[in-house]
Amino acid sequence: MPKRFSTIQKCAFWFAALFLGVYSLDYVPGIIDKNGLMFGLFHMSKLIDFGHLALGVLALIATLVSAQAARVYFWALGVWYTIDVVTYFFGHLHTTSLKTNVLVNLPHTIIFVAAYWIAMKVDKRPEPLPA
Repeated sequence: MPKRFSTIQKCAFWFAALFLGVYSLDYVPGIIDKNGLMFGLFHMSKLIDFGHLALGVLALIATLVSAQAARVYFWALGVWYTIDVVTYFFGHLHTTSLKTNVLVNLPHTIIFVAAYWIAMKVDKRPEPLPA
């Protein structure tokens, strides 16, 4: 009988697709401009490529292992991307315009907020009301 995946495992699967899709975009002609920027905003390097690949593979593994593994993945992803956004944003306050800084950090901000929300809310049973 086929295994049924929980909602949080399905979320992890879609995050796997997202990260593996971003990883693959580096290899689509025209996505990276002549300055090495994806969509003219995001600097992509081999290390960043590896990070997207690793996050995609880890999400896929979490999907296949268990709902608890998926929850751990989302907590770790949230922490990782929170650190990424804070360090990048404050590290580039004086080197890029505020608009560019916000736009560059927006995808990762959306991802860490979504990761925390999924980790805290998806497939959680509501607490019973006190009598």
